[in-house]
Amino acid sequence: MATLAETEAPQAKAAELSYLVGAWRAFGLQWALYRHIWNGTVFTSVFLPILYMISIGIGVGSYIDPGATGGLTYAEFIAPGLICSVAVMMLGNDMVYPVFGGYHEWGGGYLHQRSTPLRPVDILNGHLAYAVIFRPFTSCTVVAIVLAFFGVYTSWWAALAVIAAFGVSAALAPWLHAWCSSLKNDAMLNSVYRFAIMPISLFSGVFFPAEQMPGFLQPLVWISPLWHGTELARAATAGAATALPPVAHLAYLVALAIGGWFLARRVIARRLSF
Repeated sequence: MATLAETEAPQAKAAELSYLVGAWRAFGLQWALYRHIWNGTVFTSVFLPILYMISIGIGVGSYIDPGATGGLTYAEFIAPGLICSVAVMMLGNDMVYPVFGGYHEWGGGYLHQRSTPLRPVDILNGHLAYAVIFRPFTSCTVVAIVLAFFGVYTSWWAALAVIAAFGVSAALAPWLHAWCSSLKNDAMLNSVYRFAIMPISLFSGVFFPAEQMPGFLQPLVWISPLWHGTELARAATAGAATALPPVAHLAYLVALAIGGWFLARRVIARRLSF
């Protein structure tokens, strides 16, 4: 007859592995849904940044003195920001209506998953794995490769711009998840775009140097994960000096990601504890 210690050991190991298994199964659902809607995301995540490069980076950029952008051509200046901006654009698609709808009848994805052995934290981790890992490392990589044909990279470290985009997504996604999970009325969803997605996209030094903004708007730049990611990506693609030491930019993104995850876990646990 097996002793109590012998029977408890496998159970403890299974419990330890269940978090990974649960997240993987929840991710599988997101992947299955993506296979049916991927063509609807191609424009915003791939073609739109390319159109920005052609119309603004090359078109408007031909009238901009490189001295205004730290010695870089305007196309070289905005390219890393466009790669990181794709991560923010995708979060607008993946972390607003899908999260809010997960708790309601017109979506209900979270409610259906909750009727399975998946726990709230598994559902959260699976959704974040899809939005933070899968999406940036696919779409952002495609954009980075396409932009290379415009000759906008001056450093062999340019591939690290995709890692910077991943950092932006990891820092922002759990906060958006917590926010959208706490909303009870779909009329409030526009506030997420109005007060988060749009300001982050506009006030992060993607299209013009952040130091040219009025002083009273500078705090918006400093707290924006997109600015920190763009600074790292620009250092990778063009060898430009960062406003802060690279480790400081990275530490900020990591701190946002960890703090946001704990908040999102608390909110989703409250909403799905039944």
